[in-house]
Amino acid sequence: MPMTALFQWLFAGLALLAIAPAQADTDPLKSPQYCGGCHTRIFEEWKSSAMGKDLENPIVYQFYTGTNGTGEKDGVGYQGMHPGKAGDCADCHVPQLVLNEHTQGRDVDLGVAMKGKRDHGISCNFCHTVEHVNLEKGADGRYRTRIFETVTLDESGAKLGPIKGSTSPAHPTRFSALHQDSKLCGACHLNQEKFLSISTYDDWKQAFESGKTKDTCQSCHMPQHQGEVEVAVGGPKRSGVRAHTFIGARDSGLLEQALALDVAAQAVGGVLTVQTMVENVGAGHRVPGSGPIRNVILKVDVTDEQGKPLEYAGDPRGLLPPLAGMGHPKTKKRDAQDWAGMPGKMYAKVYQSAIMPNGHTMVGVGGFAADRILFDSTLEPKKPDRTSFTFTLPADYRGTVTVSARLVYRWAFKPLTDSKGWTLDDRPMKQVQQTIRVKG
Repeated sequence: MPMTALFQWLFAGLALLAIAPAQADTDPLKSPQYCGGCHTRIFEEWKSSAMGKDLENPIVYQFYTGTNGTGEKDGVGYQGMHPGKAGDCADCHVPQLVLNEHTQGRDVDLGVAMKGKRDHGISCNFCHTVEHVNLEKGADGRYRTRIFETVTLDESGAKLGPIKGSTSPAHPTRFSALHQDSKLCGACHLNQEKFLSISTYDDWKQAFESGKTKDTCQSCHMPQHQGEVEVAVGGPKRSGVRAHTFIGARDSGLLEQALALDVAAQAVGGVLTVQTMVENVGAGHRVPGSGPIRNVILKVDVTDEQGKPLEYAGDPRGLLPPLAGMGHPKTKKRDAQDWAGMPGKMYAKVYQSAIMPNGHTMVGVGGFAADRILFDSTLEPKKPDRTSFTFTLPADYRGTVTVSARLVYRWAFKPLTDSKGWTLDDRPMKQVQQTIRVKG
């Protein structure tokens, strides 16, 4: 590294020490901003990612503390269902703090940690000091997924990564094959509660071992830079360097590549039958992945020449469930995203909670209080899902009928976002339209 770059790195660290808030560990080498003194591009990529913004994410905070956007307790979320308990949510949001506190026999309340800025979060230092990850099922067929059970850190001060022969004037370096392995990501993208509520790594492992995917997590979610780029300011340019953007369901390109959608319609004897095929062709794990509040919706619309919807006449199971949106929880007024009762299909893993203190159960709020699985329709890689929808044609109808089918990704169930006051976006995945002529 040229001396100019080295001085910039040192001054960046000194400035950080002067302004940084108190942290669980005040070692400046554990701050992402400090790492960014040399790894400027990587720091900017990380900072713009969901991981870099995690500790400032109000959704994470509210869902953990069981509060809404105004700070009021609403009972919906981890601490709403487990008052006074810390749980394991902090394990993956503030992992270094959890490891530190575990050595003292203490648990970490994620809400307190986020509010007090007590950790650097999903940081450069944490990921690049992970030396070993143990993800094995026990004799009971269950994973042990607490961070202090699965992760071993290199405490020598070295930073671990996938580049062989690298050196740095700032810290020791070590090559790590683990940093090219999906197991590194599995340390957090796997959570064993009563059920395996976050199963992304396990889903990927099954697909990888069966030959349904050749990609690792890093292959898709850390896209490779074109050509040669610097890893650190003033360092050698290298090929094969991956971006630290950690793209996922917020990335439109990744969503468009994930699923295939096909539609075939046929009119016979006053009845229109629509056959749909949805297949996971681009993801190496089930879709949707991540937490069990994610969902993908297939919505099917059929209209005549005047744009009037045809009446659905098929199996009631061909109508979207209440989790697709039933309207405002108090006024019951429906908006354009309330699709419950409309033709289509929801792809999701849906849990029902155990009986709560108020005597009620809750549906679709996550795995942390799951008593049973209502249904799991998540899409396995390379396994087509076929569904039939039936509509009644007007008597003696002659003319065209337009069939529109679309797939959208929702990061949470509509009733949950309504109750919390969150803004829900429908992220387009695929859309197919077909026009057929009905001869009467």
